[in-house]
Amino acid sequence: TDSKGMYIIFATAKGKIRKNNLDDFSSINTSGKIAMKLDSDDKIVGVKICKDDQDIILSTKFGKCIRFESKKLRIFKGRSSKGIKGIELATNDEIVSLSIIDNDKNLKNGKKDKDSKSEVKAKEKFILSITENGYGKKTSHLDYRVTNRGGKGIIGIINSPRNGNITSSFPVYEGDEILISTNKGRVIRVAVKEIRSAGRNTQGVRIIKLSGEEKVVSAIKIDDNLI
Repeated sequence: TDSKGMYIIFATAKGKIRKNNLDDFSSINTSGKIAMKLDSDDKIVGVKICKDDQDIILSTKFGKCIRFESKKLRIFKGRSSKGIKGIELATNDEIVSLSIIDNDKNLKNGKKDKDSKSEVKAKEKFILSITENGYGKKTSHLDYRVTNRGGKGIIGIINSPRNGNITSSFPVYEGDEILISTNKGRVIRVAVKEIRSAGRNTQGVRIIKLSGEEKVVSAIKIDDNLI
């Protein structure tokens, strides 16, 4: 595939982010390449491909989110730098998810008939957030306003004693399905349409019932092409 206009985004737990041309990683031998320099207490938590007409969303374990435009993130020429600040993290907070989402420019075109309404509903993007205690919700991506890189972000989901820390946060559509995995080796499959919509500044609802010391460790969207 043509990689022109394609970029690779790296995000670290400590809130650093870096953008390179995808071509910088076109030839990698079996011994690998250093992709990004890291502080000793940091780690890479997400690597995604994006284009200039897309936005970047960083989500933290304390429930904060920041959304900014990919095109405003400068392109790094080398692979040996640590990147720049993507979000201002609170003490002990860290990034758990890196997401890429399309811009909203062409979302609303004013059609009122039923077909266009149902089409818009089917194409509506949500940000799905899942917590370690099995709670979560989906929120319209329009609630996540575009801001500048490096800010403190906004609340994506409330981190409460009931909810626990946020495990995953990523864009979904109404027709998608997700797999939720726990530290006890249990996996469940959930349809996005069965998960209640709620505003950003809310706790959400129970999605999976856990027992004892069981915690959610990951949630992923099922790729339709793999089913």
